[in-house]
Amino acid sequence: MHVLQNHVQAELQKRNSSINIEQLLLLMELDWEDGLRPTVLAERMLRSKGTLSSLIRHAERGELIASAADPSNRNAKRIFLTQKGKRLHDELAPVVTSVLQASVGHLSREHQKIVEDAMDGIIRKFHPGWFDQ
Repeated sequence: MHVLQNHVQAELQKRNSSINIEQLLLLMELDWEDGLRPTVLAERMLRSKGTLSSLIRHAERGELIASAADPSNRNAKRIFLTQKGKRLHDELAPVVTSVLQASVGHLSREHQKIVEDAMDGIIRKFHPGWFDQ
């Protein structure tokens, strides 16, 4: 997995040196569901609150995301993609898909299904609520 992540990072750097894989994953989460609380993002991304705070801080500086008060809890905030963040997401998310497809491209469709099932099993074992989010 580390080799795969490094390859994705290298491909991202070729296209845009201002973003790393962790920041793109944040944008991908917000593209999937915008307006999430940082605690929800941390849980979904399997990152600590401190790590996520740093990601949010950098993404806000780059104007990729914006935060706003949560109307249901004045002590909380929600995180939203900006137009700039959405454009960057739409430009770079296909890089992740392309690298993932290439990484199993040498396998038959039958073996690709085995890999998918194995990865699903690992996630369900170690983070069972992830599929419910």
